[in-house]
Amino acid sequence: MSAHHAHRQSGFTLLEMLAAVTLLTIGFFIVLTAMGSATRSLIKDDQSTQLALMARSLWDEHAHDYLKAGVQQGTEAGAQWQLTTTLLRRSSSVQMFKLVLAIDSNGRHEEFSALHAQGTLAGLSP
Repeated sequence: MSAHHAHRQSGFTLLEMLAAVTLLTIGFFIVLTAMGSATRSLIKDDQSTQLALMARSLWDEHAHDYLKAGVQQGTEAGAQWQLTTTLLRRSSSVQMFKLVLAIDSNGRHEEFSALHAQGTLAGLSP
């Protein structure tokens, strides 16, 4: 045997280190992209929930009024809203209305609709 033994070094080569760093970078990029998408979805869902709660509040506010066909509008918590009431059917004792509530807030537009039946008041013609 010769005096010079081939010494085998243990550890990683530069190429292996570059490959590992590249894979980690790609993995982090995928995770961050997924987190960003999830955050945007949560924000959008929160905005939709806020608009739905506002719509519910407006429905409750106007549900007790005597309905007649027409348009009402206003501002609530910085959002513009418009309630369109359309008479669908009238009989001697009941009127059927379609209500469409449109809310615009921070560049978002949501519409909610419902049907509402109300008894006619004796002696009053809408």
